[in-house]
Amino acid sequence: MFKFLLCSLFAIFVFTSCNVSFPKETLEQDAVNLIKKETQVDTKAYVRGATLYLDVCFEDLVSNDQQKISKMYETLQKVVSNIVRVPLSSDAKIDYVVISAFDPNYQTLLRLVENIDDIKLYSHQLISREDYSERQLMEFEGPLNVKDIVNNKYDISKEEYVARLIGSQLNLSSRNNPLVSKLIQLLELKFSHIEDDKMFFKLKRTMDNDKVINLLKELFENEVNKNIQKYKLFSIKSAILLDEKKNTIFNVSLNV
Repeated sequence: MFKFLLCSLFAIFVFTSCNVSFPKETLEQDAVNLIKKETQVDTKAYVRGATLYLDVCFEDLVSNDQQKISKMYETLQKVVSNIVRVPLSSDAKIDYVVISAFDPNYQTLLRLVENIDDIKLYSHQLISREDYSERQLMEFEGPLNVKDIVNNKYDISKEEYVARLIGSQLNLSSRNNPLVSKLIQLLELKFSHIEDDKMFFKLKRTMDNDKVINLLKELFENEVNKNIQKYKLFSIKSAILLDEKKNTIFNVSLNV
């Protein structure tokens, strides 16, 4: 999905970064108008601090028709590539853009989070295409939490962004290894919360297999340290994985 975005980001940055096309006073409605004009899709936009949210409802998000699903993803690509133009040509300080795509009955949520600094770094060729691709944050949610997540809008901190990216990348990178991928999916590893200088993650299962725990800890530790270094997030000193009963499975001290 992100190949389309990678190809268009440079042009978007060049043509929008020098102009204020989206003044902060009317940013929300201007963002909605832009998406409607460029994609014919109705959306709702909300600014919470330095975070811009864009909600889009897709009837076909839970369709079994592959043709409809493909068309929906194509439309979503256009929505994403257009909404990131807004903070690049606004006098409002926007650090993150959260695109929430969900069905009318709130059964499924696909959430994409764009870090505006990463877009600028890639556009200026200060990070590689591969590095930018690794910074993509994509999350899926099932029916139990969709409506609450969509309605819960707040200003995202850098600490939370990085933690959610770690959870996202653990789920995405594991797909290269079918066994690990199945393990991650079964455990449903996700970001939980930030507390002081600690990141907390959670599983939706109880874990008591030492071999699985050791494998998971190695993957977890590598991903956490990589992103802490990449984003220079040295305020975080440890990352903790909890089970479904909020018991600590392991605590990773960070190499900072």
